[in-house]
Amino acid sequence: MSNLGKYEQMPLTFEKLKKLEMVLEQEGYSLDDLGLFLESDYDPYIVTPYDVITFASIGCDGIHFGLLTDFGTVSDLEDAFVVCISPMDFGSHIKIVARNIREFVSLICTMKDAGTISNFNYFEDKEDYLNLFKQLKQEESEIEEFVKRANYVVEKVINTIGCEIIDDVYHYVERKVMIEREQQTLLPTLDGLGITALENANRDHSIYKLEEDMNINLNEVKNFFNTATIESKLAFIRDAQFTCLISDDIELKELVINEMIKLGLNDEVERLKNIDD
Repeated sequence: MSNLGKYEQMPLTFEKLKKLEMVLEQEGYSLDDLGLFLESDYDPYIVTPYDVITFASIGCDGIHFGLLTDFGTVSDLEDAFVVCISPMDFGSHIKIVARNIREFVSLICTMKDAGTISNFNYFEDKEDYLNLFKQLKQEESEIEEFVKRANYVVEKVINTIGCEIIDDVYHYVERKVMIEREQQTLLPTLDGLGITALENANRDHSIYKLEEDMNINLNEVKNFFNTATIESKLAFIRDAQFTCLISDDIELKELVINEMIKLGLNDEVERLKNIDD
């Protein structure tokens, strides 16, 4: 399935990485030396947000990375927040890890292993990050050959993309990224992504409280959709997906799809329909 929807092309940073991968392979290296697999096709999981364009994975446990389009309102994918989706860590399976794909590449180069970034999904405290780096430092002495290869690829990536090593990963992810996202969001959502302000920023916005395994009253949902602001409807869609209510309830799924069509979310509808349950 096409990954881009209305967007004509992937970000320039992604395209640079693809070209670099070909160069690395000729030299006997790969972005896989950093645990990163670039992906151009859309291969989502139930928990992959409908407004996320996937672009990479770590090659195991379904852990993947995507560009958050905020339901198609991001004008340039180069500026889209990057989310890490770890399907096996249900409840903590989605987190924004970078302000854009270029800084995400900086994060990859800093960690030297894309898989470690999925740890951030359930990190909050600085001590968590410090313990992770301590553990990685201990492991480096045991896998010197892998470290040498990773360092070589990191140098190539930095020279190609022009990114920099991040001095304080905790401060970047938990402060810089989160604060910027919070400044943009109007409504909170269960997945932590939130909803950005659209055309109804000054109106009253209601939240339809959802939780996993709850019984949905479809008439109540219909009434909610009839009266709620666009932002409130989008928050409902995020929360209904996060709790897997959409995938578990065919009637709710149909109702949500119809509402999304009314909102002009055609790309998101296609992604919802193509998710392999």
